[in-house]
Parts: sequence; C-alpha cells; structure tokens
Amino acid sequence: MARLKTVFESDEQVLGSHPGGRDWVRYVAVLKVRDSGKKPVSLEMKIVPPSPLACEMPEKHEIRAKTITEAYAKVAKFFARFGMEFRD
Repeated sequence: MARLKTVFESDEQVLGSHPGGRDWVRYVAVLKVRDSGKKPVSLEMKIVPPSPLACEMPEKHEIRAKTITEAYAKVAKFFARFGMEFRD
C-alpha cells in the first residue's frame, strides 16, 4: 500500500475558556492535511500546563476529519464535553 503524503502541516494553538470564569486551557497542536483517505485532516493536540483545576481535560487528544472546518467544529464539541468554550 502506498504511503500517504503530507500536503500541508502547521503548528497551531488551541484555546478554551470556562464560561463565566477566568480558567483557560491551552493546547499546542499540529494540523496535518494528507493527500488522500476518508479523513485526510488530523489535529494532534497536547495540553500546555498548568491546566485549570475546575476541569479534567485530557493531556493529549487527536481529531480526524474530512476538512479543516470539520476538524475545528470537532474541537468545539470536544471543549463543550468538559464545560469549556472554544476560543481562538
């Protein structure tokens, strides 16, 4: 099987905040777009300490999607599961 080639790669910063509070969470991420596949877009996120004490966010999280827009929509849903709002 042919190996997938990375067409685009970017370092990203993903931020989330707790509504009504001052707690922020920050992830550094690598956005990759590959040349083919069902879900060619991937966003690999890793938390930057210190994380807020109010929520238990995972240290690492990976999102796969068809488009970049869909990937960031999934980021918003990911933050919502922990009571946070996506900010960028």
